[in-house]
Parts: sequence; C-alpha cells; structure tokens
Amino acid sequence: MQVRIDQDAGTPMPFIDLFDDPDDVGKVVVAVQRAIVEHFNEGDWTHFAYETGTQDYLLRHKRLLRSLSWGDDDYGSCVFEVLRHFSEEKVSAFESLVVHPKLQPDVERDCSSILQRVGISTGHVAQVLATTLSAPDVVARALIDADTLLRTSGPISCVDRLHTALHGYFRSLCERELMQPPEGASLPALYKLLRTQHPALQSLGPQDHDVSRVLGGFASVIDALNTIRNNASVAHPNDDLLGEAEALLMVNAVRTLFHYVQAKAGK
Repeated sequence: MQVRIDQDAGTPMPFIDLFDDPDDVGKVVVAVQRAIVEHFNEGDWTHFAYETGTQDYLLRHKRLLRSLSWGDDDYGSCVFEVLRHFSEEKVSAFESLVVHPKLQPDVERDCSSILQRVGISTGHVAQVLATTLSAPDVVARALIDADTLLRTSGPISCVDRLHTALHGYFRSLCERELMQPPEGASLPALYKLLRTQHPALQSLGPQDHDVSRVLGGFASVIDALNTIRNNASVAHPNDDLLGEAEALLMVNAVRTLFHYVQAKAGK
C-alpha cells in the first residue's frame, strides 16, 4: 500500500486522504464490511488482532465479538465502527483487511479499479499472490505472513515464509494435474516436475527456447533459495544472515516466479 506522509508530522495520513474522490472511500469500506460479515468468524478476528497488533482494541471491543457470537442485529454496525477506527487511526490494519485471503476476492470484485488507483490491489505482486492462488490454506497464509513481515521486519524475515509458500503452491499444482510427486519432494524437485510435465508449461510461445532458458535460470534460484533458507535465514538459528539487499533480491525473485507460474498454470 502506498501511504502518503504528512511531511510536517512525519506520520501516515488517514486512509481517506489516499483517495481523490471521497465517494471511493465509502465504496471500499462498504465492500470490506460486506465481506467481513459474510466470511469472518471469531477465530479470524482473533488471529487478525494478534497479527496486526490491534488486540487491545478488537478483543476489548464492547460489542464486536459478542454480537458476532450471538448473531445480533448490530454486528454489521460494529464492523463499520471498527473499519472507521482503522481508516482513521491505523491504516495498515485496514489494508491488512483488504488483502486478507478471506476478504480480498470479494473486495476486489466490487472495487478493483478503485484499489488499483491507490495501490491496494493485484497491481501489487505481493497481494496477487496472497489470494488468487488456489492452493492449500497454508500457502495463502504464508504469503500474507510474508507480506506482513516485509513491512514490519524487513526482507530477511520473509525468506522462510516465501519458501514455504512456493513449496506448497508447486505441490498443489502437481497434485491437481495428477503428477503424484513423491512424499517429501524438495522444492527443486517439484519445480523440475512442473517444468517437464505440467501441460501449461510445455508450450512457451514463439520465443519458446529463450523463455525456457529463463525458467532454467529460475531453477538455479530455487536451488539457492533452499540453501539460503536453511543456512542464512531466520528459519533456523543461523549466525550469518543474508544481507538485506540480497534478501530482497530473493523475495522479488520468488514473487516473480509465483506471478508467472500462476498466470500460466491457472488459479
């Protein structure tokens, strides 16, 4: 998300100031509220609260979870109250709701063009990956976690989560095409299986040879990612961590590969 900064105060401006048209704010809020009422349960709220550091507000809200639990008529109003609070006081939490894997498909269906104009949409690669892949829930969760870690802890913290997401997504694609990868197949092994057997990756267009060379280069990236994840990331208690610029290089390489494979192999 691209948050404008108040140069006098040095703090993020309210969510409403991201939009040129005030009517767009209401449309996004309504879309998020509708998706929350339709899809969110108490566990989702609790997980979201601790993930975004909003537990003091959300879990102590006088009505939100109680209204949800009892099916009270004012639950929708409580959700609007929460969204208004986030849009004014904690923009990052509002963005996290927009890109939540349970909510984003509905929100983008209703407000895709609006979100693209302010940088909260599938125009941002990390968010494409978060919710448009039809992989196991753990994959979507890993991608959301990586996006959160990138904002809060830097790229080094993302390497392990993106490795998990790539591995899970590739396995799901293999299983969907009945390729039957061996139990415990490594990330490089799954990538090789996809490149050699997945129907969508057998024809790469008029520049087939050159594109194949690029995909072969990504095989080296994946091999390196395995080693980096084990020996230079926070996945294990390693003393020598990858440099920040190098970690960002790996993050962007993985996202690029996700984006391509998703576009070729489908959702």
